This record gives sequence, structure tokens and C-alpha cells, in this order.
Amino acid sequence: MDLRGRLRTAGPTWALLTVLLTSCGVLLAVPSWRSPAVVVASALGVLLVVVGVRLHRPTGAAWPLVGAMLALWGLGSVLVQVRGHLDGTSVAAVWAGQAVAAAIVALVARGRAKTPAEASGSRLDAVVITTVLLLVGAQLVAVARAGRGDLASAVVASVDVTLLGMLLRFAVSTRLVSASVRLAFSAAFVTIAYDLSSALQGRRLALPGEPAQVLGVLCVVLEGLAALHPSMAETFTAAAFGRRRPPSTALLGLLPLVLVPAGLYWSAQASGVRGLPGWTVPAAGAFIAGLCLLRAAAALRSSEHLAAHDPLTDLANRRGLDAAFRRDAPGPRSLLLIDVDEFKQVNDTHGHDVGDALLLHVRDRLVTAAAGGLVARLGGDEFVVLTPTAEAEGVAQRLLASLRVPVEVDELTLRTSASLGLAHAAPGSSLAELLTQADVAMYAAKAAGGDDVVEFHPEMRLAVARRYTLSGELRQLLGSEDPGVGRLEVHYQPLVELATGETVGAEALVRWRHPRHGLLAPDAFLALVAGNGLDAQLDSAVLREVVDQLARWRDQGRRVLPVSVNLTLDSLHDPDLTARVLAALERHRVPTGLLHLEITEHQQLPAVSPADRSLADLRLAGVDVHLDDYGTGYTSLDYLHRFPVQVLKLDRSVVASVCETNAHVIAGVCAMATALGIRVLAEGVETPGQRDALAALGVHYGQGYLFARPLPAADFADAVLGPAATPLRAASC
Repeated sequence: MDLRGRLRTAGPTWALLTVLLTSCGVLLAVPSWRSPAVVVASALGVLLVVVGVRLHRPTGAAWPLVGAMLALWGLGSVLVQVRGHLDGTSVAAVWAGQAVAAAIVALVARGRAKTPAEASGSRLDAVVITTVLLLVGAQLVAVARAGRGDLASAVVASVDVTLLGMLLRFAVSTRLVSASVRLAFSAAFVTIAYDLSSALQGRRLALPGEPAQVLGVLCVVLEGLAALHPSMAETFTAAAFGRRRPPSTALLGLLPLVLVPAGLYWSAQASGVRGLPGWTVPAAGAFIAGLCLLRAAAALRSSEHLAAHDPLTDLANRRGLDAAFRRDAPGPRSLLLIDVDEFKQVNDTHGHDVGDALLLHVRDRLVTAAAGGLVARLGGDEFVVLTPTAEAEGVAQRLLASLRVPVEVDELTLRTSASLGLAHAAPGSSLAELLTQADVAMYAAKAAGGDDVVEFHPEMRLAVARRYTLSGELRQLLGSEDPGVGRLEVHYQPLVELATGETVGAEALVRWRHPRHGLLAPDAFLALVAGNGLDAQLDSAVLREVVDQLARWRDQGRRVLPVSVNLTLDSLHDPDLTARVLAALERHRVPTGLLHLEITEHQQLPAVSPADRSLADLRLAGVDVHLDDYGTGYTSLDYLHRFPVQVLKLDRSVVASVCETNAHVIAGVCAMATALGIRVLAEGVETPGQRDALAALGVHYGQGYLFARPLPAADFADAVLGPAATPLRAASC
């Protein structure tokens, strides 16, 4: 590994920190080495900042300003070591460095965004901080009027004490998650300690041989190590300083401010200057402590609110919903459980920030449509509306209508809908019972295609029990070879060339041979596969079976035709898709041209996805790519440009009305496909009239019940592929 690669890792930074701390221990023991160490450390600190900036390329001006600050401090320290005493130039360099430090603090404070938790108590926080600053101002005025002792040292000491209190407050209330941030904070504490120790001795810098020089070495090198660490690029960002601790912990950050009055009094006494009267210490401390108690009360109220409300939407959570349900109501109530359709796809395609923004839009529409009913969020994309029974149906219809209106998020137009389950509370019903009933009804609405409301009926429990049992059996089916849960069967539906009637391929369609329920069609279990996150496992199982079957037909001496296999989004997100597909083909020595992969148009892929590279590589290897369900989605042209599509499959909903209304649409699609060098296949061909019309419009292939239903492998082989080769008989003796 080269030097750049080594420095990009965190290890060397901590190794250097260990060396630094060891060196500081040596300097404490050997005073004669302190002055040369200050000179070396000053140069090293600036060098590390320069190297860190060159390596990690942070945005903004904060780190270059840190480099300038260290250079100025280093200049002042070096001048003192060389000349052996303080002079105007060295002190001016230190003050200039302090001015740059103030600019860095102002830059960070301006860019730091407040979190909602901070905003709730920001006024009291501002009062506490303002009180402390006014106290500091009064101390400085008192010191100036006293006119005795070292006024400059007293002023510096007062400022240092205040900065120490502020720094402690910030460190306690903020999560310092980055190593660079922790190093920078450590350097700031050491710097204040160095500055305060020098100020109390009447100087701005430590003289040669003084123990405080060890602190000077430590602070500048710590800043350099903070710049060298790979996390330095985010040290001065709003995100780095916006990670707040829980309110109970953050309140402890106010305690150092209570101690500031005592610190100011002590620093004035140590400097030999009379500052504020002694009685101001307990008075100011008590006043600030009282403000902190008020802030604690506000934080407690905020915590109680957060405990019963969802942090993203500020709607009632399950606890808040339970409290509302327990309150007496004037009449019967009903509960609507709302699940946003295809929300997972929004998160997978556009990211969680867009998903959160969509949830906020959904919240606003639910609150408006609920017309005074309680709206709660259970988590994810599940919401609840608790409403009087007499208004429940009207609320449900308003909810459905409002959610059908597309949502605009970050220049994206997102089409939304929801599945609603409605349950009516009987006397004595618990919230848990009502939620269970609404959940059953909601899944019934989702199974029916979504964008609808279904009212709970007791007989629905049987369907839920069956769904739960099938979900468990599906996991066993795809995770092992347990014969007790049945087996997967792949059926094959012929793909026919319309001009000649010749079968040119087949589509693989999975079935589940269940020991109790018989042969289950895809509609009976594919939704459960998706709901349990088993899509990729099912795709792999079907792919293996198809490749195995192609090899068996070949070994039987039959004619072998290409077979199309559907891929879901989960498989397309897999960066190892190409390797898995080609390995399966290679294992059975099946030519790549015999496998076609189908992607569906209505499942939108992110703009940047492993699928782009995977499908391109598979196409180069000889695997065809088909675009399925064309005409039902919203990414048609995008997919045709992004992916190496060879066949475009018209959805059956488009084909069904080819003889009535869709002829011109299909003709346009065929013209576009011809221009792009893409062939067109029509799904759901059921009548000779549809077949003839499609052929006349330029469609190349057809698939549907007119030609054949999906057939088991053996039936497909006998009906389409022809007989197996007759095995050779042994020669007679």
C-alpha cells in the first residue's frame, strides 16, 4: 500500500496519537527538551493539516482556517523560544490566531441546523446563555474599573472560563461520533487549559522550559491529527454537530454554565484584580440554576410528548393511540388501518429521504380527510384513523380519494394509493383486538389489488390463518427440501410466431404443489413471497429448475427452445446476478442463448442500480432480455434506453381490446420497436381475431390460451419439443 493509502486508514492516526502522548510524558520529565519540542510540534501541526486537506478534500473554509490559526500560534511560540521572552510580535501573532479561531466558531455556528428537540427549548437555552454572557460582560467592566493588577490576564482568564463552560456544555449535549471531531474537541480543551494557565501567570504564552509548554505541544498536534483522520471531511459540517443526545443527557450540559460565575470570581482573584462582588457568585449561580430547572421542565414536557407521538410525523404513536382509545367517547367508534401501496418500492427506488417526504404528504391528507378523527402512525407506511362509526365510511372514501392524487416530491411525481381495513369496535373491545381485525381487512383489500377499503367480517380470520400458515411453509419450501410442505413446479407456456404459428420458445411460470391445497397458482402465494422478502430466493429456485430442465431435454435428445424466466426487483438489486446466472448455465453446459430474462415495466428501478451493469453483461454473454408487462407502468422509454431489451411484451390488458380501441396504440408501439430494433410479443392472446389483428399491426410473437395454457414440463416436451431420441440397443451376440 502506498503512503496515500496508508494515510486514508484510521490506524496511523491512532498510532501517532499514542506516540504523541508518550512524548508528552517524556517532556514532563525532561524540561530541556520542551522548547525544541514546541518548535517541532508547531511545524508538524501545520504540516498535518496541509496533508489532511490534500488527502481528504474537505469542502468549506474551516480546515484552511485551522491551518492558518495553528501557523499563527506556532509563529508566536517559536518567536518566544528563539528570543527567550515575550514581545509585541509574538503576542500579536497569538491574538491573530485567536481571531481566526473566533472566525471558525462563527462559521460552524452559522452552518449548524437546529433539530426539533433543540427548537422546543431554544428560548430558555438562549436566556441561559445570554445571562452567562451578560455576567462575563459585567466582570470585564468591573475588572476595567478596578484598575489594579494584570487587567489583560484577568480579561483573558474570564473569557477562557466562559469558553470552557460553553465547550463542556456542547460536549455533554452532543454526540461526538466522528474520531476527527473528538480529537478536535480534545485539542480545544487542551488549548483552553494552556491559555488559562498562562493568563493566570500574567502571560499570553508559556516561557521556555515551563510545564505549560507540554500543553502547547499537545494542542497543536491534536489539531493536526484531527485533520489527518479520514473523517475530517465532515468535522465542521452541520450534521457532525447536529447529533444531539437524549434530552435527559443534554440537560447535564447546562450544569457547567452554573459554575461559570464561580469560575469568573476565582479567575479574577487569581489574577490579583477585583472583579464582581462576592455576593454575585451565589446570586448569579442560583439564577442560572433556576433557568436550568425551567429548561428541565420544558424538556420533560417535550419528552412526554415524544413518548406518545411519532418523531417523523408528530402524529400519535401506538402509545398515544392507546391513550385516546381508553378515553370515553360519546358513541361507537371504528378504526381504519391504512397501508400505503407499493411504499417499499418508493424507498428502494428513490431513497428514504423521498420516502419520508411522501409520508409527510400522506399525513397531511389523512388529517384533512379524517375531519377531526384521531390520526396515528404505527410505523413504516401504516397509519390508523380512530373515528365515530357513523362517519367511518365517509372518512374511508375521502382518504382513498385524497391519496389517489399524485404527490410532488423533489421534482418527482409519485402516484399513491392505499389499502384500508375497517373494523368496528364492539362493547368491551380492546385496541389490540380492533387493530387485529382491521389488519385482517386491510390485507384483504391489498390482496384484491389495493386502492380500496374492506370491512372486517369474522370469516376473514380463516383466510388470515391460512396466509400465516402458508407464509411459514413458504420459508421452509425455499430454505430446504422438506417434502412436508410440497414442492415448486415450473410450467411452460409456449411463445408462438404469429406469422407461421411455429413455437419459438416458452415462458417459465411457477406453481406450488401443496400437500393439502393441491396445485396453487401464482396468485395464491406470490404476494406472500414478496411480503416475506423471499422474491430473490424464489427467482433463484425457478432459475435453477429451468436450467436443469433445459439440460434434461438436451440429454433426452429433444429439440430445445429458449425459456424466459422472470426476475423481481430483489434479484435485479443483487450485484452478483451475472455471476449466479452464468454459473448455473456453465454447471449444466447450457448455451446462454437458451435463457431469456424478463424484467417488469411496472417495477421501477433506481436511476443507479446494479441491474444496469448486470443486464448489459448478461446480454454480452448471449442472454436475451425481455421487458414484460409493457403498457402498465411508467418507465417504458427509460427502460428501453437503459437496458439491452430484445423483446417487448405487450401486457394482456393492452391486447384484450386490440380489435376495438387499442389498434393505433399497438401500431405505434410496433413502429417504435422496429426503429429500435426490438421485437414485440403480445400476451393474453385468446381469440383468432386478436391473433390476426396483432399480426397485421406488426406484432412478431404471441402468448396465450389460444395457443396453449401453461403446461407441466413433461406435457410441454411431448406437445411441443417432440419425442425423445430412441436409446441405442445393445448389439446381439
